[in-house]
Amino acid sequence: MKPIFDETHEKELQKYRQKFGTMQFHDGHQTERKEFFNNYIDQEPKTCNQSPTQSRLEKNKFSLSLSNLQTQRSLVQSSARKSQHERRKVVNRQSEQVITTNNNVNYEFSFPKWISERNDFQKWKSHSDFDINLKIVSICKMETFKRDAAQKQIVALYLQKLSLFKLMPLMLLQELAGRLTYKEIKSESDLILCKVGDIGNCMYIIFQGTVKVIIKDICVKEFHDNEHLGRQALETDAPRNATLICTQNSHILILSRWDYQQCLNNLFKIERPKWINFINQIHFFKNFQPHKIQRLCEDLKGKFMSTKDCLYKVGDPIDNFYIVKNGTLVKKVVVNLEKSNRWPVKTKVWLQNTVATRQEITIKYETQSLLGYYEIVTQETLGLKSRTEEINALDDCFLLYIPRAKFQDIFDVDDQKRFRELFLKLYPTSFDQLMEMVKQQDEKKKLEYKTIKDALIEGLQNVDQLQLYKKTKKYKGILQNARNRLKQYQQTKGIIQTEIRQKVMKSIYE
Repeated sequence: MKPIFDETHEKELQKYRQKFGTMQFHDGHQTERKEFFNNYIDQEPKTCNQSPTQSRLEKNKFSLSLSNLQTQRSLVQSSARKSQHERRKVVNRQSEQVITTNNNVNYEFSFPKWISERNDFQKWKSHSDFDINLKIVSICKMETFKRDAAQKQIVALYLQKLSLFKLMPLMLLQELAGRLTYKEIKSESDLILCKVGDIGNCMYIIFQGTVKVIIKDICVKEFHDNEHLGRQALETDAPRNATLICTQNSHILILSRWDYQQCLNNLFKIERPKWINFINQIHFFKNFQPHKIQRLCEDLKGKFMSTKDCLYKVGDPIDNFYIVKNGTLVKKVVVNLEKSNRWPVKTKVWLQNTVATRQEITIKYETQSLLGYYEIVTQETLGLKSRTEEINALDDCFLLYIPRAKFQDIFDVDDQKRFRELFLKLYPTSFDQLMEMVKQQDEKKKLEYKTIKDALIEGLQNVDQLQLYKKTKKYKGILQNARNRLKQYQQTKGIIQTEIRQKVMKSIYE
């Protein structure tokens, strides 16, 4: 009988050994190729006394088992990737549904009078499961470690409606919801939240009630429901610059700086890869070496701002270099202009009229804009020791920033020169440039007014309008003729009826 393992079989077996090597199974264990093939070689002598057809079937099983192992491994990996992708899609879909539902919820809903006056309604109204506001208060009264995921979700959806928190991801809001503490103002001794000179270590959110800001025994401002105070205390421990006094029956939520910073650091570790992609999309940074951009991305930090927050003002220390990721910031520049006009009255006599105007120019910083770097790169040449401009948030913003020292360490003198050239190219730095910008804005406004005026005149006098006017006039004439004919018919009909009636009466009395 011809032996089953000949040279061709040996070559095929050698080929399989080289191809598969050490094989990885779905349970994580590795099998050496020598052991793997020896198991099959040990089984081969059993086929020596079989028919050629049976031996061919056994060899086919042997080759199929090898291919099945590779197929099984690929199927396990593909199914794992598919299940992970499906789970990610489900989580994203649930988050979108929650955000959409929260945006459509009206927390200020009020029941009709005939329902609100019922006794059973009054009993239910005082229950925390009935009123969402009472539910939020009851959750914030609990110890922070006792709050479950559903309770954190309720508070997070409330925070999402407030300024400063609108741009925060839901994951961060849920983490903050587990850190908020609650304070109820019941007696007069609890009315003072903080005094001038106290160390700022927390921010206050007015859930319900009113808080007055007192400076030198004068109330300068009042804050009401869903507003926050002491925003700066989340970043620095600077002393309070005013006294905060609440009204009675106020409900205050407190967020400490330590909890806020810890939650931010957890978020920034996750979001940093997205920041790197965002920085790489800014065209200006393509002029620098890759390792410098990498160092910039490694040292980046984040900052959330609410509407009307001041990033820095004139006289503040030169601290950071900022990049706008979300939102819009504005800088307002005031320009005093004088326009004079003169005309002759008599020979060699001129009258002159001078009009002084004060115009305000608004410069916007939107996504991918750079700011706060001009004072850093011109500090040595111009001798600047503090900020020379004021930047405010137009709406909720999120900024990326690095400290001044790290900025100067990453970018050398030549790089800082590029930053100066960028600033001079984008923004006015002299009075002549401001004047030119004012003239351009005036010309732009005049052009817009002229365009609107021309469009109105052309729209009223174009061919379609003339045809419509002619047809309207024609139809009005037709309608008027129809009314006249109807009136004549009614008059004629009345005359005929009168004549018939008179003839009938004459015939009766005759």
